Amino acid sequence: MPRTKNPPPDPEVPPSLARAAGTVPSTRSVDARSLLLVEADVDNRESIAEALQSEAFRVHPLATAAEALKVLDGPRCPSLILLDLSTPGLGGRELLAAVALRPDRDRFRIILMSAAPEAEALATRPCVVEVLHKPFALEKLLAAVRRHA
Repeated sequence: MPRTKNPPPDPEVPPSLARAAGTVPSTRSVDARSLLLVEADVDNRESIAEALQSEAFRVHPLATAAEALKVLDGPRCPSLILLDLSTPGLGGRELLAAVALRPDRDRFRIILMSAAPEAEALATRPCVVEVLHKPFALEKLLAAVRRHA
């Protein structure tokens, strides 16, 4: 059976309706190699971003969960989020709660990063696909991202 291509998007149809109708590729297929990195520690953020970029991932590094919350509504927001639970101000738990309340929450996959022993209890929260306990080897992080990208 020949493959059929999706028709070009109609500029008058909102992308969410077009996606529901199957005329626009899903965000996951478009941005499969793109992710948000929410890490408060600048050294950790830079080393993680560098390692992911060397594996051809497009990384959007952010220092706080509040910054990530603003990005979630963007049309090109990645669906994979690496989230440090210990961010200043609005914390990782609050971001998890905000994502869980979104009508489009099913498109997000969150990998938690934390040194807190209670982080494992968050593994069953909506959208959480994995918990990495700090400190972790970069190879372990890369493997988790490859699994969920």
